[in-house]
Amino acid sequence: MSPLPEDLDLITIRRRLDTRVIGAVLMRYERVASTNDIARERARAGYPEGLVVLAEEQSAGRGRLGRSWVSAYGDALLLSILLRPVWLPPGEAFSLTMMAGVALCEAVERVAPIRAQLKWPNDLLLFADGEWRKSAGILTEVSVASDIIEWAIVGIGVNVNQTPVGAINGRSLQQMATCISAAAGQPISRAALLEALLTTLDERYAQLQSGERGLLFNDWRARLIRLGEPVTVALPGSELRGIAEDVAPDGTLLLRDADGVLHMVHTGDVGF
Repeated sequence: MSPLPEDLDLITIRRRLDTRVIGAVLMRYERVASTNDIARERARAGYPEGLVVLAEEQSAGRGRLGRSWVSAYGDALLLSILLRPVWLPPGEAFSLTMMAGVALCEAVERVAPIRAQLKWPNDLLLFADGEWRKSAGILTEVSVASDIIEWAIVGIGVNVNQTPVGAINGRSLQQMATCISAAAGQPISRAALLEALLTTLDERYAQLQSGERGLLFNDWRARLIRLGEPVTVALPGSELRGIAEDVAPDGTLLLRDADGVLHMVHTGDVGF
């Protein structure tokens, strides 16, 4: 097995972290099918919340709606965080995705001189080559039993220093995606970004646990692009066109079509 890239020294990062929950245990792998899969196994084995699983490469990385996540070896941050928010009602589980999206934006802005935005519901967008392009995605998986969230896995994939190449569903990744270094015009330290991300996640998780969900929702909403604008939302087997009027506290997109009908969209992909 080849040595892991030296820029992510988990001993040093763990020593530098001053977090309450997130990053209590750090695990790093060279190549895995999916960090979410490993974190799920650890959740079922009883590991405490705050565990972070990192990998340099995934052979079966997943995004929303069953899509693949493509990234270059050693240039991305690929991680999954195990949480046990037994205090959070299952109906409010989307708050965890909001939390991750806001924390990711804040972490990027701490290490790079750029503005980070979100595309509903959870894609990180950065401005590069004259347009907004995707640089990261979030996938949250939740296990509920007896109306309690047993555990949640928040998976995050970030293109840090290299824009992915190739195509997905016939679309060129180079036309859809970017990386933080390209948007910032400078190399980005993966270690600095990881430290910032674990810190902002810890801060936002504490906010969520303290009951300040309204503040978190407002901050997430403020990051969303295209609110108040015409959008096309790809749905399973169809699409909707209209004005993205607003979002509800549970994450639902409120879209009004040309006939004046208000649609409540729970799952879909907003074109931009």
